[in-house]
Amino acid sequence: MQRLFDFWERYMHIPDDARLFLENHGLIRQYRKSTIFSSPDEPKYYWCFTLEGLVAGLHYAEDGKKGSFRWLSIPNSYFTGTEHTFTRRAGNVYTTFLKDSTVFQLRADAASTAQQRYTAVSELFHILKQHQLTRLRNHVLLLQTSDYYERYRMLVEEMPEIIHHCDVGIQQKYANLSHGTFYRMKKRYLNQR
Repeated sequence: MQRLFDFWERYMHIPDDARLFLENHGLIRQYRKSTIFSSPDEPKYYWCFTLEGLVAGLHYAEDGKKGSFRWLSIPNSYFTGTEHTFTRRAGNVYTTFLKDSTVFQLRADAASTAQQRYTAVSELFHILKQHQLTRLRNHVLLLQTSDYYERYRMLVEEMPEIIHHCDVGIQQKYANLSHGTFYRMKKRYLNQR
C-alpha cells in the first residue's frame, strides 16, 4: 500500500483522514499470472491500483481466437473490474494478469464514498485517469501508424514504461507487430542509433 501513498505524495499532501479511509477500506491482493480478474459476464465491483505486476484488458474476436489489448495497467496505474470506476456495467473486456501481480483493491462503493468525501482522493483519481488517457492515446497513435519502423520507434521512445514492464511477446502484441517484423525493426532501430 505504501507504493500507492508514495505515488500520491508526488502530486500532493495526503490528508491523514483520507489515508486512514483507504487503509481501513482497502486490501492488498496478490494474483498469479493468467488469472482472470473480471469478464464481460462476471464484473468485479472494485477500483484497483497496480502495485507491481502487469494487468491487461483483453478483447476477443467473436471466434474467440485473437485477443487484442484495450489497455494495460502497469505499476502505479489503475484498473477496474467494470466498464469504469463508478458503474455496475461489466464492460467488454477480460481483465487478466499478465504477470504475477500485487494490487490495492477498494470496493467501488468505498471508492465512490472516498471520492465524494476527500478532495485529495478525487484529485488522485483524476491524475490516474489522465495518465491512463495519455497511455491510451499513445496506443491508438501507435496502432494507426502504418510504417512498422515508426511504430517500433514510437514504442521504444514514447512508451518506455511499456518496454520496461512488458516482455517482448507482450510488446509485439501491444504494437501489433509480428515476431519477425518486430525483430527486423528492432535491429534497424539499434543500427541507426
